Amino acid sequence: MSVRDLTLEDVAFWEVGKRLGYFGSILAIVLISMFPVFWILISSLKPSGELFVFPIEYLPYTISFENGISIVQQYPLTLENYETALAQRPVGQYLLNSLIVASGTAILDVVLGALAGYSLSRLNFRYKLPVLLLILFAALLPFISRLIPLYKLAIDLGGTPVGGFLGLNTYLGLILPYAAFQLPFAVWIFQAYFKELPDSLEEAGLMDGLSRIGVLFRIILPVSMPAMATAAIIVFIYAWNEFLFALTFMTEDSKRTITVGIALFGNQFSTPWGTITAAVFLSLIPLLLFMFFFQQKIVEGMTSGVGKA
Repeated sequence: MSVRDLTLEDVAFWEVGKRLGYFGSILAIVLISMFPVFWILISSLKPSGELFVFPIEYLPYTISFENGISIVQQYPLTLENYETALAQRPVGQYLLNSLIVASGTAILDVVLGALAGYSLSRLNFRYKLPVLLLILFAALLPFISRLIPLYKLAIDLGGTPVGGFLGLNTYLGLILPYAAFQLPFAVWIFQAYFKELPDSLEEAGLMDGLSRIGVLFRIILPVSMPAMATAAIIVFIYAWNEFLFALTFMTEDSKRTITVGIALFGNQFSTPWGTITAAVFLSLIPLLLFMFFFQQKIVEGMTSGVGKA
């Protein structure tokens, strides 16, 4: 059948099928992506005795059609796991530590990434391409290869005047390595976004007597919120979820981040999965809120310039 043989009904059927396929694919992706979050939430609200019951009951209530329509309770919902998690471990302190480290890392990388990205996208200087390649190479280095040297450095700094804020069990001692690891990604995001901005913005600022730094902070950055949000969320999520460096650098319980704190629940004889799922869901709340409030800016950053380097 050729295109000329298609009727209006065929075209309408094709359009309906295309839309159903499009929205069906989106729905499938959302369901697959959110199922782990749903599973953790439901598991955290189950009594301990219901976690390993088979077959698995995903919903606390189901609809029964025997002897009419009725709602049947499969298991009671309880906050016992949350109470246990908050009582056994300082989960609130873990969350605060993670928030301080992740926020500090994101702020530092946004500032440094914007400065470096502006220089690489707007200024002409020799060896610009080698610098970009060097930044890319730094991003490809495995994290584990940096652990031992940085750990030795943190120990050595412990006996110096700066050891109180750069050594082990310090926020800055964890923020600086995290920022260094994620800075290449922030630089690439900003330099790609700045390339897409019209030159007239910068020229107008320079004609008004602003310096390059003034142009960046007073003109370029205010219109670059999508890039800033994209870089911030990527860096924030990395710092929030990182485990190995946090485990190594934060040995005091009061300084541990939420990922390390959750891993230390239980002992060699038992693993309290209900308590762990409750702590995991608590750790997801800041990330979900962060994504909810910044999702529009992130989408704009991903589609308007970040991916057009």
